[in-house]
Amino acid sequence: MAILGGCRGSTCQELAEVYAAVEHKARPCLDHSPLPAFDPAHCEQHQTACDAEDLARLDDQVECYQRLDTCQADKKDAFLDNITRCDDRAPSNTCEAAIF
Repeated sequence: MAILGGCRGSTCQELAEVYAAVEHKARPCLDHSPLPAFDPAHCEQHQTACDAEDLARLDDQVECYQRLDTCQADKKDAFLDNITRCDDRAPSNTCEAAIF
């Protein structure tokens, strides 16, 4: 599976876009999303620490974040639970430490 090639953006660019989208989706009920700050340039420089399995997990995580609905004030806990489910798809500690 070639996640970094083709017509799709790079994994780092996709992560940057989805993190920005989650930040926007979180605004109705949170001051900011619970996701860490993300620098796509840093990610690009260090993504060689991620193997094919890590890249597949990151792709799954991006897709999970994309499916999140906008946070509703009365459903804040559900929104946070859904983010946690997406975080369960995180790559290895080595990969995550390198790209974040």
